[in-house]
Amino acid sequence: MRTLGLLMLMVFGVTAWSQVDEERENKTAFSLKEAQEYALTHAFSNRDRELEFEKAKRTINETRAIGLPQVSAGFDFTDNLQLQKQPLPEEFGGGYAAFGTQFQNMATISLNQLVFDGSYFVALQASKVVKEGARYDVQRSEIEVRRDVAQAYYGVLVTQETIEIIKENVESLQKNFEETRALYENGFVEEQDVDQLELLVSRLNNTLDRNERQYVLAKMLLNFNMGRYIESEIKLTDETEELMVTEELIQESAFQLDANVNFKYVQAVERGAELSVKNEKWKYAPTISAFARHGQSNFRNDFNETWSFNEYWVPSTAIGASVKWDLFTGLRRNAVTQKSKLDLEKATLNRMQTGNQLTIQYEQAKSDYEYAFANYNTTKRNVELSKRIRDKTRIKYQEGISSSLDLTQVENQYFEIQQNYLQALQQLLNAKENLDAAIGQP
Repeated sequence: MRTLGLLMLMVFGVTAWSQVDEERENKTAFSLKEAQEYALTHAFSNRDRELEFEKAKRTINETRAIGLPQVSAGFDFTDNLQLQKQPLPEEFGGGYAAFGTQFQNMATISLNQLVFDGSYFVALQASKVVKEGARYDVQRSEIEVRRDVAQAYYGVLVTQETIEIIKENVESLQKNFEETRALYENGFVEEQDVDQLELLVSRLNNTLDRNERQYVLAKMLLNFNMGRYIESEIKLTDETEELMVTEELIQESAFQLDANVNFKYVQAVERGAELSVKNEKWKYAPTISAFARHGQSNFRNDFNETWSFNEYWVPSTAIGASVKWDLFTGLRRNAVTQKSKLDLEKATLNRMQTGNQLTIQYEQAKSDYEYAFANYNTTKRNVELSKRIRDKTRIKYQEGISSSLDLTQVENQYFEIQQNYLQALQQLLNAKENLDAAIGQP
């Protein structure tokens, strides 16, 4: 009964997990945070670096195992088809005689233990540094994935808003066009007024078609950055207003070089180079190891008796230690040590250069964000002003005070400023992500 109950529990658990996994795969609606979390698990680049991190952890175990006891066993079977003969002294009659048996078995078990090897202890430290560097690499990938997903998410939102604005303008202008055409047919306006509005509506329809195509591509890019099939259905649950941040909020995220994951990564590379130099120096020291061996041998002329464990097997046991010391290697060891020192010098220069580059990148990203924030506020105000001008011009046109040319100019101006506003909005959101990436904190 207990076995049956355990089996039912396992089946239920597998079924529940499959349902959860299926629901996750069939999920189509994502907030920005959900899209980023999904990408951290499924994005191709991030998965690749996580696998490298797992390999680095296994490397530590592999290196540590070198210093643990090594046990091996062996079995040898020998069929002496022709025994070697030895000469006999004259007092034993002279001639030649064969000594030994035709069949021989030998079973052995050996224990080897590394007692001292400077390179081994350095290798242990180096493997931990490799693991640390791989972890920083995963964190760097996560920052890049979050930024790429966010910017693709913003691209879909802005394109969607662009389409809505164009549709609104087309609908309004189409209504004006139809009213103007009716006035023309009754002789109240000139044909030029109708043509002017028809031309404006046609241009907006072309722009709408282009943005609808761009919207499809934007969703494909978002799916790709998330690690989904590019043609998968996806719906965005966040609005641009919900994703906006204030200038003061960004200013609070102070840049700290030592906390930047990119700087930590080059520091790990430098420590690895230092350990490489240390490893080459330790190769000047001797290596000491110990061993213990035990064997059992069976000697028979009868093949069937060879495999009998009731017969006496001759034991042999040995323990010992060995010291290996390379006193002279033709100056090769010195050349390798000097090369490792040069690699360390390069790693140090790279750390210093990277520190300066990261600081400059942060200052540039901060400057870009401040400009994008100011430009966004300006274009937002311009939209309000342009809308008021357009609305007044439409009233004047309907009252016959303004011409169709005046109306076309303000309509074009309003649409252009709306486009500038949406571009400024996307620029601000992207600048915010670039600034977060430049801060470099996971």
